[in-house]
Amino acid sequence: MSDNSNEVQFLVNALAEQIGRQRMLYAGRNGNVKRTKLWDEFGYPDIITFDMLYRAYRRNSAAFSGVHKTLDDCWIDLPIIIDGPKSTEATETTKWEADVTKLIKPHWSRIKDADRRNLVGRYSAILLQIKDGRTWDQPVDTAAVKMLGHAALVKLIPAWESQIKPTNHDTDTLSDTYGMPTAYEFNEQPVGDDGTYGIVRSVVVHPDRVIILAEGSEDDNALAGVPLNEAGYNDLLDIEKTKGGSAEGFLKNASRQLGISFDSATDMNQIAEQAKRAGYNDIGEAMNDKIGKLNRGTDAALVTQSGTTSVLSVAPADPTPSWTVSANSYAATIMCPFNILFGKQTGNLASEEDKKAWAIRRNSRRNGWQSKLVTDVITRFWKVGFISPPLSGEVSVTWSDLLAPGDAEKLSNMDKMADIAVKTQQAYGTPAVDANEVRAAGELEPLEEIQLPDPNKKVTTDDPLSDDTGTKD
Repeated sequence: MSDNSNEVQFLVNALAEQIGRQRMLYAGRNGNVKRTKLWDEFGYPDIITFDMLYRAYRRNSAAFSGVHKTLDDCWIDLPIIIDGPKSTEATETTKWEADVTKLIKPHWSRIKDADRRNLVGRYSAILLQIKDGRTWDQPVDTAAVKMLGHAALVKLIPAWESQIKPTNHDTDTLSDTYGMPTAYEFNEQPVGDDGTYGIVRSVVVHPDRVIILAEGSEDDNALAGVPLNEAGYNDLLDIEKTKGGSAEGFLKNASRQLGISFDSATDMNQIAEQAKRAGYNDIGEAMNDKIGKLNRGTDAALVTQSGTTSVLSVAPADPTPSWTVSANSYAATIMCPFNILFGKQTGNLASEEDKKAWAIRRNSRRNGWQSKLVTDVITRFWKVGFISPPLSGEVSVTWSDLLAPGDAEKLSNMDKMADIAVKTQQAYGTPAVDANEVRAAGELEPLEEIQLPDPNKKVTTDDPLSDDTGTKD
């Protein structure tokens, strides 16, 4: 009997443990094991879809600013394309580099726009419209493309996540492209269009004609990309709640909502009968009509008998503290300082530390993700035949340094260096820095050194003060 009891107790404990695990798994995804419905109470979704991210980007001012601040500041200038490693960058552009620069120049705006769509969703795509005599579902005819060269590239087509989906994948474990899509389905209908204005058509596209952009995915898996606004989505909802709630409270106060209190001597039945004779269903409809007319006119009057009128209003709370908390939290998720993202909201301009931190973030994205994007595009260009392969077999991309000092800072550095030179000259008789070091602080070219004649070397030239030639020292 004791053994059976122990066995039953063991099963009960195992079942309770399993139920506890399931509750933690399915009851909520907020990580709070005590209050599993916390996100439900706050109105936060468990799963964020592309449609939700796209709507936030189009309608939420903070989300829109986050995407375009990151996009525009990181694409503030264009990169330099190098044939070989970065260390081989030279002052003169090679023929291959000039050829690539000429080919890609008209398409930078499309590449940037594809990056914008990548920031909004988990991934985006660039479709290559190629003049090779084949349909989009077939591999690119590289021989035909090489004959046409640059002219074979018609245009680049940026696509949203919801417009292009992988349909089939390579299941051959011995293949170099194992796990990669073997075909994509492209829906030409614009995002948000119900078919009224755009083209409603789907086409199958071969992978040769598709470049996937999935920032945050280290294994090139489109589904593993990380949207810019995913981590801060809850904060974006809170920003809307705070801002919208404050505006709604202001509107309600401005609308002069009235409350009418009748005393005990008022004959409500008589008032109701008068309202019905005037064409109203009841007294409530009559009062709402009168108050509506009062709110629509600036010089309207309200007359009551045995009734007292009062304005229903409350002092609206200042939304700034709550809004600032949510805005700071959202700014942290996209790694952009608050004052840079939102501007002068609290009376403080962005500090030098904020500017430096933002420049570091932009440099990191330019030298990482954006360099990979440009390299992938150029690599696809020479693989399909628009251009010849690089002579070194390697493509590198360099960007300007956003931490480099500006003109005002350069002049300030030169001024400080010159001040050091004057003070050390006066103190020790010798300046601590020379002229070229001062010029280097302003990123100016150094002065050429003056070659002094060697006093020990015998002069063998003609004496310029003598009429006779061959005069020697």
